[in-house]
Amino acid sequence: MLYDTLENLNQYRGMFENLDKAIDFIENNDLAELPVGRTEIDGDDVYVTVQELETLPAEGRHFETHSRYMDLQTDIEGMELCEVTLGDVTAVQEYSEQDDYALWDGNTSAALVLDDTRFAVFMVEEAHLPGIRAEGCDKVKKAVFKIAY
Repeated sequence: MLYDTLENLNQYRGMFENLDKAIDFIENNDLAELPVGRTEIDGDDVYVTVQELETLPAEGRHFETHSRYMDLQTDIEGMELCEVTLGDVTAVQEYSEQDDYALWDGNTSAALVLDDTRFAVFMVEEAHLPGIRAEGCDKVKKAVFKIAY
């Protein structure tokens, strides 16, 4: 997992070719101008989905993992919390190849804050739970970059 401010995003170049493509896109585009839905950057290798969603409490929800794509997430408007678990997890929903995700239960290892100044990259198979309500913020507009591993 990577977690940092957007002003430091350029420091992560060279780790993965497709991550570099996402970094280029972020640096050269105003995310606030993107339409809701999918915007292709490099076909199915790198794309971004802009979502508007209501944040929810973490209770009763499950961690997700992906096998084909890393997620780079940042909020365009609003603020949310995102939990990660680095320990043992128990399968709740088997992996769906079509949707590239599985659901898990586990103990929270860390809680991150996402807003328009911060980002997180969740590597493949790294369990994360985004969209958690931060105090005073029940809606967010966010960008989720899907980056083929």
